[in-house]
Amino acid sequence: MKKQILIRLSMMLAAVLLPLASGGVAYAWGPERPTYTMESPADHVTFNSITNNSAIGDEREFVRIVDKAAGGKYVTEMEIEANKDYEVYIYYHNNASRTLNDKAHNYKGVAYNTKLATDFPSKLAAGERGQVYASISSPTATPEKVWDEAFITAKEDMTLHYVTGSAKIHNSWDTNGTIVPTYMFSPEGTYLGMNELNGMIFGCGEFSGHIIYTIRTVAVNTPTPPDVDPDPGIPEVPDTPEPEPEKPNPDDVVPDEIPSTGPAEVVLAIILVILVVCGGVYWAATHRMVTKVTKNAKGRKKK
Repeated sequence: MKKQILIRLSMMLAAVLLPLASGGVAYAWGPERPTYTMESPADHVTFNSITNNSAIGDEREFVRIVDKAAGGKYVTEMEIEANKDYEVYIYYHNNASRTLNDKAHNYKGVAYNTKLATDFPSKLAAGERGQVYASISSPTATPEKVWDEAFITAKEDMTLHYVTGSAKIHNSWDTNGTIVPTYMFSPEGTYLGMNELNGMIFGCGEFSGHIIYTIRTVAVNTPTPPDVDPDPGIPEVPDTPEPEPEKPNPDDVVPDEIPSTGPAEVVLAIILVILVVCGGVYWAATHRMVTKVTKNAKGRKKK
């Protein structure tokens, strides 16, 4: 229990102090940083700094929430009710240009040891406003950590519980659908990844993804449902630190490329087409000749 309290206090302290350290202006997101567009990505590893993402708009607001039963659009602020499920959405995107992912550029666009950390209140009183916090970090990114919050206001007194096993990563790679370890609720967070949760994220939108997990609200003085963590707030985090993965080799995760269509390839393609056409013409001519000879032979036999 003491450990849980320390984790929550550290998360709350970070959410308060980090915006102040960036210049005294309090944002839901932070820190203040250079921004980019889909048309003009970054020339280095940086996370969630594009302002015109076609999927979510301004990536700096990367923590959002929705009423799971009602569905609809994920939002950055909402009123929540007791005895309902709410989905938390956390987006990540390495904004480095795709061209920087290869060996020729010394893998300048590849982020290593990328981690997600998140937190939410254990309880809220009626009318109280709380925050669902998340950060994305990498020692190879500039800045090393970005964070954001979605705001929730309680309609009535309630406790908030993590739905066990609900946190999953969603992307276009082998880790899609993988349950995210509860280390994500620690201040250090847990590793993200593409084909493995090893912290490596390539630059460009096709390597981006999101994490979704469910919070269940429970009215005060009512029984806790069996499929949620019985303790309010974040679940118990393992006592042992999460093992640091070996540094992955980007060459083991080669992005799919459009086949080369240089002059040599074009000439080869033309030659192949010509050979196929010639083969078809030869077959047709041979078939006609064989048919003609067969008919003539049949005619001679009748005579």
